[in-house]
Amino acid sequence: MLRNYFKIAWRNLLRNPGYSFINIFGLATGLACFILILLFVQHEWSFDRFHAHAERIVRVIQQRPVSKGQSYWSTTSPALAGALRREFPEVKDATTVEPTFNPLLSVGDNHFKEQGIFADTAFLHLFNFPFLEGDPQTALKMPNSIVLTASMARKIFGEQDAMGKTILYQQHQPHTVTGVMADIPAASHLQFQYILPVTADPHYVDCSVKEPWMNNGVYTYALLENPASAPQLEQRLRAYIDGNLSRWRPEDRLRFLLQPLKDIHLRSQHLDTLEFEKSGSDKYVYLFLAIGFVILLLACVNYTNLAVARSARRAQEIGMRKVAGAMRGQLIAQFLGESLITTVLALVLALGLVHLLLPFFSQLMDRTLRIDYFGNPFLLPGLLLLVLMVSLLSGSYPAFLMTALRPAQVLKGKQGVRAGSFSLQRILIVGQYAVSIILVAGSFIIYRQMQLVQHQNLGYNREHVLAIRVNDEAVSSHYNTLRKELLSHPGILSMSYSLYLPTEFHTNQSMMNWPGSNGERLSTRTTGIDYDFQEVYGLSTVAGRGFSRDFGADTLGAPLAVINETAAKAVGWTPEEAVGKSFDYSDGHGRRTVIGVVRDFHFNSVHHVPGPLVLTLDQSPTGYISAKVRPEDLQGTIALFEQAVKRYTRYPFEYQFLDDKFDQLYKKDTRLGKMFGGFTILAILIASLGLFGLAAYTTEQRRKEIGVRKVLGATVVNIVGLLSKDYIKLVLFGFVIAVPAAWYIMDRWLEDFVYRIQIQWWMLALAGLLALIIALLTVSYQSVKAALMNPVKSLKSE
Repeated sequence: MLRNYFKIAWRNLLRNPGYSFINIFGLATGLACFILILLFVQHEWSFDRFHAHAERIVRVIQQRPVSKGQSYWSTTSPALAGALRREFPEVKDATTVEPTFNPLLSVGDNHFKEQGIFADTAFLHLFNFPFLEGDPQTALKMPNSIVLTASMARKIFGEQDAMGKTILYQQHQPHTVTGVMADIPAASHLQFQYILPVTADPHYVDCSVKEPWMNNGVYTYALLENPASAPQLEQRLRAYIDGNLSRWRPEDRLRFLLQPLKDIHLRSQHLDTLEFEKSGSDKYVYLFLAIGFVILLLACVNYTNLAVARSARRAQEIGMRKVAGAMRGQLIAQFLGESLITTVLALVLALGLVHLLLPFFSQLMDRTLRIDYFGNPFLLPGLLLLVLMVSLLSGSYPAFLMTALRPAQVLKGKQGVRAGSFSLQRILIVGQYAVSIILVAGSFIIYRQMQLVQHQNLGYNREHVLAIRVNDEAVSSHYNTLRKELLSHPGILSMSYSLYLPTEFHTNQSMMNWPGSNGERLSTRTTGIDYDFQEVYGLSTVAGRGFSRDFGADTLGAPLAVINETAAKAVGWTPEEAVGKSFDYSDGHGRRTVIGVVRDFHFNSVHHVPGPLVLTLDQSPTGYISAKVRPEDLQGTIALFEQAVKRYTRYPFEYQFLDDKFDQLYKKDTRLGKMFGGFTILAILIASLGLFGLAAYTTEQRRKEIGVRKVLGATVVNIVGLLSKDYIKLVLFGFVIAVPAAWYIMDRWLEDFVYRIQIQWWMLALAGLLALIIALLTVSYQSVKAALMNPVKSLKSE
């Protein structure tokens, strides 16, 4: 019997190739979209879950008071891990991790700049990174050891055995390879190519000796005896801090919070410090998942509408089968069998589309995604479940609707499937177009917002600014020589040296003990700059002056500061009052005097208002050379910089234009816009296919009415208008539903921007108009075809 059902279903597909193609293609499009999104969602949700004790591992983050509210950091003090092991029975073990900064590994004349980490011996006890060679229990015990990943070992030593070989770190520290581990999985928030003992880092050793609780540059992880004890541990940490840092005012004391390991990748947007990898966002994951379900639902609705559209032609078949003794359950099974075959064929086509689109989708999402049928234990069962779900979802309504027809009425020509003005079928079409209008409006609003961001006055100049990374102190010590040499070139207009670029002011320090402070502390961002920074970036001085070579007091490392308007306002000064005031600064250089106030500019992202900023006259060993260059012959100018810089360093030459650095701040928003655009096209395509099916169904139902109207003198325009007005109503109903939903969703998204567009009525009206035009173009074929039909053919059976 089942074989007969499938045979009949297959024949029906072949008998109506046009409908079959639209059905299969529509479902395949929805399935491909849904599978791609599921691959992305599974990748995001899988982060750090491969560790054996993932449920019990937490990262300690700190909450620090700022002038208005709280600031959250993922970095902590070097003393914390040891205190956790000694003082807290809830903690089984704890480890300290610190990224390597400007690392260079050397073997002979070969030099490699790759990201690594410093870690203590407990690191390999907490985290399960499998070793290919060596013993994880002892690999980091010696201070001159180094553990490489397999790909790093091949990169340095080729096919030779890396164990026991010597590598120079930073060109002078010899380290012996004591272990080779498997490459770090992409779904790990910890990304590195090698591990060095934390005691090999002079900065860590120095911080551990000098005020270990005041320095905050390492990441601390803890393995809990029981994850349920996390709230209790947070309370005990609070009491511990109150007891050991009693010299701080209670309102200034930091608090430690525990972040589960599995939450780090998706729930770290509130942290002010850097992560080891490109963190995700749980908000975007759920948004994409919801859109994926909506697209799949639209595809199922499209199948349903097309199946019902064919019901007029299949009504007599159903009647004859019932007269011949077919039970309703058997007919339902036949229709569901057709739905299952269609879904299976659509899945095959969808998987082909997935393989074709996966490289582009991976690039768009900035993730390494792959479809592994046998290595992913959830994939094949998930696809099977998806086929069954889609088959039932898309096939149930037409199956139960059409098998409810009474054979006596059907065989008399009184078809039982009618298109009532508020039928489920029409409701589904309204829903399809409501979703399409929401996506069109969302795409348009995102585009307008990103245009505003791209052209927003940031308060500094970012056009034609070349940023060269300085990784070697030898370059910074010869900066003045480089500057004189390079400024003689006509393509280079001005140059500056700074610790950070305006797109990445990450360092936090505190202003203290200013006149009238009453013991308050103001958390600020800070960076060291030179005399030319304000000129290169076009910063405006509103009071006082900037750093200048014309003033003898302005020497590198001088106890001077330039602050921004927000910092002055936060401590109660006008810009003019700020000049000449002094304050203590927590950067270790003691008291500083304000010599100038610059107009606020957007360092970091325009998602946030500019915070307090302190600029100091310092030249750090590493940082950036910023050069304002002419747009002509950029490649020649870059080559000139490379030739000059590489005379003093073995590090690879790294450069980037500041425009590109700026664009990276908004990759998530740009990605969202592109995704919305793609989903909009898919939703409109699928909704149009559904509307095409409804148009075919309506035309079939009203064929004789159209013939009578033509006999009575109706013109083609009259007939097209008669048939089209119903579709206009459906789109308008969808528009009414979509407007408040689109406004609410996009207004919530715009809340993340300090500078944002206002949602105007015409933006939503334009989306509705576009949907209406597409709908009219979709149904015009069926309407014109019905209007041109010879009425004799329609009425000859009457």
